[in-house]
Amino acid sequence: MHLHILGICGTFMGSLALLARDLGHKVTGSDSNVYPPMSTQLENAGIELMQGYDRSHLQPHPDLVIVGNAMKRGIDAVEYMLNEGLPYISGPQFLA
Repeated sequence: MHLHILGICGTFMGSLALLARDLGHKVTGSDSNVYPPMSTQLENAGIELMQGYDRSHLQPHPDLVIVGNAMKRGIDAVEYMLNEGLPYISGPQFLA
């Protein structure tokens, strides 16, 4: 399953990305602040990172978008996700 994580470089979402990758998922993610040490850990695990929240980061459509708690309406990727009807959940919902 292809998971895309919005806000991937935070400590919780970055750790969740590594867990999902270890479970066999293809993981990509975007964040407004892509920088070490989290970016290095994620890239070393084979996770593709994208700077910013552009709608193009969700193309082709992932199977599921995991939305970080810093996301809000008005962010390009969030609006695209909602308008396209992409399936999404929060990080805690993914772990449940």
